[in-house]
Amino acid sequence: MRALAVNSKGVQVVERPDPEPEPNGVVVAVQACGICGSDVHMAGSSHLDGFVPGHEFSGTISALGDEVSDFAIGDHVAVDPLGSCGHCEACAKGLPFLCQAIPNIGVSRQGAFAERIAVPARQLHRLSNEVELELGSHAEPLAVSLASIDRAEVEPDSDVLVVGVGTIGLMAIAGLRRRGVGRIVAVGRSPGRREAAALMGADIVIDAREGDLSEQLRSLGLRFAAAIECSGAPDMVLRIAPVMGIGGTIVEVALPAEPGPVDLRELVSLGLSVTGSCAFAPEHYAHALELLATGDLDPSPLVSERVGLDEAPSAFERLRTPGTLVGVLVEPWR
Repeated sequence: MRALAVNSKGVQVVERPDPEPEPNGVVVAVQACGICGSDVHMAGSSHLDGFVPGHEFSGTISALGDEVSDFAIGDHVAVDPLGSCGHCEACAKGLPFLCQAIPNIGVSRQGAFAERIAVPARQLHRLSNEVELELGSHAEPLAVSLASIDRAEVEPDSDVLVVGVGTIGLMAIAGLRRRGVGRIVAVGRSPGRREAAALMGADIVIDAREGDLSEQLRSLGLRFAAAIECSGAPDMVLRIAPVMGIGGTIVEVALPAEPGPVDLRELVSLGLSVTGSCAFAPEHYAHALELLATGDLDPSPLVSERVGLDEAPSAFERLRTPGTLVGVLVEPWR
């Protein structure tokens, strides 16, 4: 089969053996797999040479393991990429991405930028044949965003700041809008994603490239009850702390490439909380699928292009400086 593997220059199409299901697993023919920001950062890493990324995906079951009885060939499924043993300390605390017993698809286990992928049956979520199969590929980033919103513990009608409007930030805007928050202010760099931020529910969208961001935020005259930080800029917590409301919460979702400064005086004087939110718990993934399947949340503004494997390397490169590009789905069957 054909797949997309990391090499020192980016990603390339390669031939791989057809996967076989484990006794308690299945093989999924991949319908769509989203290119995540972490996938783009992974591309070109020499120490990952030959690794197949991809963790935002859905597809159709094409083969069953001998011990699988709850699913059938032809079933439409979305796949939770996070493995979980269910009983270690990390899993007990709702942090399955830290489980050391079960590898995570596309991170510590070969991913879904491939025509087919073998996955454990316990990580499958069945989709109705009446639901567009592609929608399942949006469940993972939406789950990440829902987890960050829960971390923020934001009250209805409170004003919220979202910094960074990649897929996670855009999904966070949509999730916050559904929670009935007050004004949502979004901050982004690329014009396409800023436009998408407004479509997903942001009331005010700021271009981070136009002048000093701290000054732009202060000029709004708002105090934010919560901030969802998705940009990964090392100094962003420092820059947004002065516009947080008393007792506000900053949720860091992105993983900065290097340590950043934090002015502890702002944290102490305003009683701020800064917390990290990485990945999601199983209930967030299930909730994300429900929102997508029922049409309560429309992810269509997030998809600029749908490409096959041959066009994917170019998409990876273009997403480094997205411009008008918002997001890209890889459809290996094309």
